[in-house]
Amino acid sequence: MSGFVTNMIKRTLIAVGMAFGMIPMHLAAAAEVESDALEGRTEAAIADFRSAMKLEPDLSQGKKLFSTCAACHGAKGLGTEDGRVPAIAGQHASVLVKQLVDFRHDRRWGEQMRDVASKHNLDGPQELLDVATYAESLQRWPPLEGGSGDGSALNEGFVIYQRNCAECHGPLGLGEQRRMRPRLAGQRYQYLLRQLEETADSMRPGMSVEHVKLIGALTTAERRAVADYLSRLSPNLASTPGEAPRSP
Repeated sequence: MSGFVTNMIKRTLIAVGMAFGMIPMHLAAAAEVESDALEGRTEAAIADFRSAMKLEPDLSQGKKLFSTCAACHGAKGLGTEDGRVPAIAGQHASVLVKQLVDFRHDRRWGEQMRDVASKHNLDGPQELLDVATYAESLQRWPPLEGGSGDGSALNEGFVIYQRNCAECHGPLGLGEQRRMRPRLAGQRYQYLLRQLEETADSMRPGMSVEHVKLIGALTTAERRAVADYLSRLSPNLASTPGEAPRSP
Protein backbone atom coordinates (compact mmCIF):
# COMPACT_ATOMS: atom_id res chain seq x y z
CA MET A 1 0.00 0.00 0.00
CA SER A 2 1.44 3.41 -0.97
CA GLY A 3 2.32 6.02 1.62
CA PHE A 4 -0.28 8.38 0.15
CA VAL A 5 -3.09 5.81 0.54
CA THR A 6 -1.94 4.93 4.05
CA ASN A 7 -1.98 8.59 5.08
CA MET A 8 -5.43 9.08 3.56
CA ILE A 9 -6.82 6.10 5.48
CA LYS A 10 -5.20 7.30 8.69
CA ARG A 11 -6.62 10.81 8.33
CA THR A 12 -10.07 9.44 7.50
CA LEU A 13 -10.07 7.39 10.71
CA ILE A 14 -8.93 10.41 12.73
CA ALA A 15 -11.63 12.58 11.12
CA VAL A 16 -14.35 10.03 11.91
CA GLY A 17 -13.07 9.66 15.46
CA MET A 18 -13.19 13.41 16.03
CA ALA A 19 -16.63 13.73 14.47
CA PHE A 20 -18.16 11.13 16.82
CA GLY A 21 -16.33 12.24 19.92
CA MET A 22 -13.91 9.29 20.08
CA ILE A 23 -11.00 11.73 19.73
CA PRO A 24 -11.31 15.06 21.59
CA MET A 25 -11.64 18.16 19.45
CA HIS A 26 -10.08 20.32 22.13
CA LEU A 27 -6.36 19.71 21.70
CA ALA A 28 -5.61 23.43 21.97
CA ALA A 29 -3.64 23.46 25.19
CA ALA A 30 -1.47 20.52 24.22
CA ALA A 31 -1.43 21.00 20.47
CA GLU A 32 2.03 20.31 19.08
CA VAL A 33 1.78 22.06 15.73
CA GLU A 34 4.05 21.38 12.81
CA SER A 35 6.65 24.10 12.28
CA ASP A 36 6.10 24.34 8.52
CA ALA A 37 2.54 25.51 9.17
CA LEU A 38 4.02 28.83 10.36
CA GLU A 39 6.27 29.31 7.36
CA GLY A 40 6.68 32.93 6.28
CA ARG A 41 5.69 34.41 9.64
CA THR A 42 7.87 36.80 11.59
CA GLU A 43 9.53 35.74 14.82
CA ALA A 44 7.07 37.93 16.71
CA ALA A 45 4.08 36.27 15.05
CA ILE A 46 5.42 32.78 15.74
CA ALA A 47 6.08 33.74 19.35
CA ASP A 48 2.48 35.02 19.70
CA PHE A 49 1.11 31.77 18.33
CA ARG A 50 3.30 29.43 20.34
CA SER A 51 2.69 31.37 23.55
CA ALA A 52 -1.07 30.97 23.11
CA MET A 53 -0.96 27.27 22.28
CA LYS A 54 1.05 26.43 25.41
CA LEU A 55 -1.72 27.69 27.69
CA GLU A 56 -4.85 26.10 29.14
CA PRO A 57 -8.02 27.56 27.58
CA ASP A 58 -10.70 29.14 29.76
CA LEU A 59 -14.06 28.62 28.05
CA SER A 60 -15.98 30.89 30.41
CA GLN A 61 -13.63 33.76 29.66
CA GLY A 62 -13.72 32.84 25.97
CA LYS A 63 -17.50 33.15 26.00
CA LYS A 64 -17.25 36.68 27.37
CA LEU A 65 -14.67 37.66 24.77
CA PHE A 66 -16.78 36.13 22.00
CA SER A 67 -19.42 38.82 22.48
CA THR A 68 -17.26 41.08 20.30
CA CYS A 69 -17.06 38.36 17.62
CA ALA A 70 -20.81 37.76 17.82
CA ALA A 71 -21.50 41.25 16.50
CA CYS A 72 -20.45 40.01 13.04
CA HIS A 73 -20.22 36.21 13.24
CA GLY A 74 -23.46 35.83 15.23
CA ALA A 75 -23.99 34.43 18.72
CA LYS A 76 -23.77 30.88 17.35
CA GLY A 77 -20.74 31.65 15.20
CA LEU A 78 -22.55 30.80 11.96
CA GLY A 79 -21.60 33.90 10.01
CA THR A 80 -23.91 35.55 7.49
CA GLU A 81 -25.97 34.00 4.71
CA ASP A 82 -24.29 36.09 2.03
CA GLY A 83 -20.90 34.68 3.03
CA ARG A 84 -19.36 38.05 3.79
CA VAL A 85 -18.68 36.77 7.30
CA PRO A 86 -17.62 33.12 7.67
CA ALA A 87 -18.95 30.49 10.02
CA ILE A 88 -16.32 29.99 12.73
CA ALA A 89 -18.33 27.63 14.94
CA GLY A 90 -16.53 24.30 15.21
CA GLN A 91 -13.36 25.57 13.58
CA HIS A 92 -10.12 24.18 15.05
CA ALA A 93 -8.77 26.42 17.81
CA SER A 94 -5.27 26.26 16.36
CA VAL A 95 -6.58 27.55 13.03
CA LEU A 96 -8.48 30.40 14.66
CA VAL A 97 -5.48 31.43 16.77
CA LYS A 98 -3.31 31.37 13.67
CA GLN A 99 -5.76 33.58 11.77
CA LEU A 100 -6.00 36.06 14.63
CA VAL A 101 -2.21 36.22 14.79
CA ASP A 102 -2.04 36.68 11.01
CA PHE A 103 -4.44 39.63 11.19
CA ARG A 104 -2.31 41.12 13.97
CA HIS A 105 0.89 40.76 11.99
CA ASP A 106 -0.37 41.73 8.53
CA ARG A 107 -0.27 38.22 7.08
CA ARG A 108 -3.99 38.44 6.41
CA TRP A 109 -5.77 41.62 5.37
CA GLY A 110 -9.00 43.09 6.67
CA GLU A 111 -9.21 46.30 8.66
CA GLN A 112 -12.10 45.25 10.87
CA MET A 113 -10.56 41.90 11.80
CA ARG A 114 -7.17 43.52 12.32
CA ASP A 115 -8.76 45.86 14.85
CA VAL A 116 -10.55 43.01 16.63
CA ALA A 117 -7.38 40.90 16.78
CA SER A 118 -5.33 43.82 18.07
CA LYS A 119 -4.09 43.94 21.63
CA HIS A 120 -6.74 46.55 22.33
CA ASN A 121 -9.47 43.91 22.01
CA LEU A 122 -7.53 40.71 22.71
CA ASP A 123 -4.82 41.65 25.16
CA GLY A 124 -2.49 38.68 24.93
CA PRO A 125 -1.98 34.96 24.16
CA GLN A 126 -4.47 33.81 26.80
CA GLU A 127 -7.29 35.86 25.29
CA LEU A 128 -6.45 34.58 21.81
CA LEU A 129 -6.67 30.98 22.96
CA ASP A 130 -9.79 31.50 25.10
CA VAL A 131 -11.91 33.06 22.37
CA ALA A 132 -10.66 30.60 19.74
CA THR A 133 -11.42 27.60 21.93
CA TYR A 134 -14.90 28.91 22.72
CA ALA A 135 -15.62 29.34 19.00
CA GLU A 136 -14.37 25.79 18.40
CA SER A 137 -16.83 24.52 21.02
CA LEU A 138 -19.84 25.92 19.13
CA GLN A 139 -21.75 23.50 16.91
CA ARG A 140 -22.01 24.04 13.17
CA TRP A 141 -24.91 22.47 11.27
CA PRO A 142 -24.69 21.75 7.55
CA PRO A 143 -25.80 22.81 5.15
CA LEU A 144 -26.19 26.33 6.49
CA GLU A 145 -29.28 27.96 5.06
CA GLY A 146 -28.41 29.96 1.97
CA GLY A 147 -24.86 28.69 2.17
CA SER A 148 -24.52 26.58 -1.00
CA GLY A 149 -24.12 27.14 -4.74
CA ASP A 150 -26.42 25.97 -7.53
CA GLY A 151 -25.40 22.32 -7.30
CA SER A 152 -24.66 22.01 -11.02
CA ALA A 153 -21.09 20.70 -10.71
CA LEU A 154 -20.91 18.74 -7.47
CA ASN A 155 -19.33 15.66 -9.04
CA GLU A 156 -16.61 17.82 -10.56
CA GLY A 157 -16.11 19.56 -7.22
CA PHE A 158 -15.71 16.20 -5.48
CA VAL A 159 -13.10 14.99 -7.97
CA ILE A 160 -11.07 18.21 -7.84
CA TYR A 161 -11.20 18.35 -4.05
CA GLN A 162 -10.10 14.75 -3.58
CA ARG A 163 -7.31 15.19 -6.13
CA ASN A 164 -5.95 18.56 -5.00
CA CYS A 165 -7.11 19.29 -1.46
CA ALA A 166 -7.91 16.14 0.52
CA GLU A 167 -4.30 15.32 1.39
CA CYS A 168 -4.12 18.46 3.57
CA HIS A 169 -7.73 19.17 4.53
CA GLY A 170 -8.77 15.54 4.87
CA PRO A 171 -11.09 13.43 2.70
CA LEU A 172 -14.11 14.73 4.63
CA GLY A 173 -13.02 18.38 4.69
CA LEU A 174 -12.59 18.30 8.46
CA GLY A 175 -9.10 19.77 8.50
CA GLU A 176 -6.53 18.97 11.16
CA GLN A 177 -5.74 20.68 14.44
CA ARG A 178 -2.04 19.80 14.61
CA ARG A 179 -1.25 20.90 11.06
CA MET A 180 -3.52 23.94 11.38
CA ARG A 181 -5.58 22.88 8.36
CA PRO A 182 -8.97 24.59 8.54
CA ARG A 183 -12.24 22.71 8.69
CA LEU A 184 -13.83 23.51 5.32
CA ALA A 185 -16.85 21.21 5.48
CA GLY A 186 -20.09 23.13 5.88
CA GLN A 187 -18.53 26.56 5.34
CA ARG A 188 -20.61 28.98 3.29
CA TYR A 189 -20.24 28.78 -0.48
CA GLN A 190 -19.80 32.50 -1.11
CA TYR A 191 -17.11 32.76 1.56
CA LEU A 192 -15.24 29.71 0.29
CA LEU A 193 -15.38 30.98 -3.27
CA ARG A 194 -14.12 34.42 -2.29
CA GLN A 195 -11.18 32.93 -0.38
CA LEU A 196 -10.29 30.73 -3.35
CA GLU A 197 -10.42 33.70 -5.71
CA GLU A 198 -8.41 35.93 -3.38
CA THR A 199 -5.79 33.21 -2.93
CA ALA A 200 -5.52 32.75 -6.71
CA ASP A 201 -5.07 36.53 -7.03
CA SER A 202 -2.31 36.55 -4.36
CA MET A 203 -4.45 38.55 -1.94
CA ARG A 204 -3.84 36.14 0.96
CA PRO A 205 -0.20 36.78 1.99
CA GLY A 206 -0.36 34.09 4.65
CA MET A 207 -0.83 31.36 2.04
CA SER A 208 2.18 29.37 0.88
CA VAL A 209 3.48 29.79 -2.68
CA GLU A 210 2.53 26.18 -3.40
CA HIS A 211 -1.02 26.78 -2.20
CA VAL A 212 -1.38 29.87 -4.37
CA LYS A 213 -0.10 28.01 -7.42
CA LEU A 214 -2.43 25.06 -6.80
CA ILE A 215 -5.55 27.20 -6.53
CA GLY A 216 -4.43 29.57 -9.26
CA ALA A 217 -4.20 26.64 -11.68
CA LEU A 218 -7.93 25.99 -11.29
CA THR A 219 -10.43 27.69 -13.56
CA THR A 220 -13.14 29.92 -12.11
CA ALA A 221 -15.69 27.18 -12.82
CA GLU A 222 -13.54 24.62 -11.00
CA ARG A 223 -13.19 26.85 -7.96
CA ARG A 224 -16.96 27.31 -7.91
CA ALA A 225 -17.44 23.55 -8.08
CA VAL A 226 -15.07 22.92 -5.16
CA ALA A 227 -16.67 25.65 -3.04
CA ASP A 228 -20.17 24.28 -3.70
CA TYR A 229 -19.09 20.72 -2.91
CA LEU A 230 -17.46 21.74 0.39
CA SER A 231 -20.40 23.88 1.46
CA ARG A 232 -22.61 20.77 1.41
CA LEU A 233 -20.38 18.51 3.51
CA SER A 234 -21.23 17.80 7.13
CA PRO A 235 -18.70 19.13 9.65
CA ASN A 236 -19.78 16.53 12.22
CA LEU A 237 -21.17 13.69 10.07
CA ALA A 238 -24.34 13.72 12.14
CA SER A 239 -26.47 16.66 11.01
CA THR A 240 -29.30 16.58 8.54
CA PRO A 241 -30.48 19.42 6.28
CA GLY A 242 -33.74 19.70 8.19
CA GLU A 243 -31.88 20.69 11.34
CA ALA A 244 -29.95 23.55 9.79
CA PRO A 245 -30.65 26.78 11.67
CA ARG A 246 -31.00 30.23 10.27
CA SER A 247 -28.21 32.66 10.91
CA PRO A 248 -28.92 35.13 13.72
